[in-house]
Amino acid sequence: MERSGKTQFSILVVDDNKENLKVVSSFLKKEGYRIALALNADDAMNILEENEIDLILLDVMMPGIDGFTLCRNLKKDEKLSDIPVVFLTAKTETSDLVEGFDAGGVDYITKPFQKEELVARVNNHIELTQARKKIMQQAEHIQKINRTKDRLYSVIAHDIRSPFSNISMLISTLADGYLEPGSEEYDEILQSINRSSQETYALLENLLQWTRSQTGNLEVLPEEFYLKEMMGNVIRVMEPVANKKNIQLYQDVNEQLTMKGDTNMIRSVFQNLLSNAIKFTHEGGKAGIQASSGKDNNIIVEVTDSGIGMSEEHLKKLFVDEGQLTTRGTGDEKGSGLGLLLVKDFVSRHKGTIEVDSKPEKGTTIRLIFPPV
Repeated sequence: MERSGKTQFSILVVDDNKENLKVVSSFLKKEGYRIALALNADDAMNILEENEIDLILLDVMMPGIDGFTLCRNLKKDEKLSDIPVVFLTAKTETSDLVEGFDAGGVDYITKPFQKEELVARVNNHIELTQARKKIMQQAEHIQKINRTKDRLYSVIAHDIRSPFSNISMLISTLADGYLEPGSEEYDEILQSINRSSQETYALLENLLQWTRSQTGNLEVLPEEFYLKEMMGNVIRVMEPVANKKNIQLYQDVNEQLTMKGDTNMIRSVFQNLLSNAIKFTHEGGKAGIQASSGKDNNIIVEVTDSGIGMSEEHLKKLFVDEGQLTTRGTGDEKGSGLGLLLVKDFVSRHKGTIEVDSKPEKGTTIRLIFPPV
């Protein structure tokens, strides 16, 4: 490992002998490591609570809490248990060494130690730590890919295949001439085909955007735009859906209010949230979107509805990948759960935050707070 690469690693040395601390610190600092020093177990715990440590060199014989006991305590702490511990000890009896390994140590260095041995062992364990972290990162990446794949399969198998099957059946009914063109039943089937087609297209759009965001192929291209103009476009797109449930849509935003962001992403955020508001609002209700400039010139966007609202338990599961909710709407509308995942991802990419206020049967307000232009 190159010396320059060692500066990213921190080592905690715990020894009640100040001379030992000085010697070990000197050796390892010359190697490029960042060093923290502690004279006892209490000092060591304080350092560990406030700093990220990659390796602990721990004296065995210390007043108060000895090294073996401290190591056992560390291994019981979920946040600290993965930090490798190398014992510094003059106790070389087999029983002592076994006790050290039983306590959770990964290695030992006998006192008095040689610089070459100390440095070599520290280098080895730091490299092992680095390799372990890379493996964990790769494992997390693979799990993420598998979750993406599983959701894709689930959406394709159910949320897309189902409506296409329904559309195909309805079209066959019309094509086979069972119904008279212009009749009430004929028009109802046409409207059903149109509605299913629009819902499936919206799902495909979300699916494609979500897949690109998960695979890292989605680039943020920020530009300044007027919020009122974008919100007007979103309202117009969603009006046909709202009209079918006799839901009144509204917007409230100053014509001169601007924000900076990727227009496609932000439009997708607003459209998904307004779509959800309509979905969970009863016939004859209201849903809208408003924006204002808050303190520190933050941009605050609120999507509000007079719908069915959410319980506390429901709120906890919003914007969560695992266990994402796919509740049907007040008009039995379906959903894949991807919309809110996209909202969370896209808002995060713009360094924004999300707040939710909701009460059962009272309605919901989802508040987005973006940094100033």
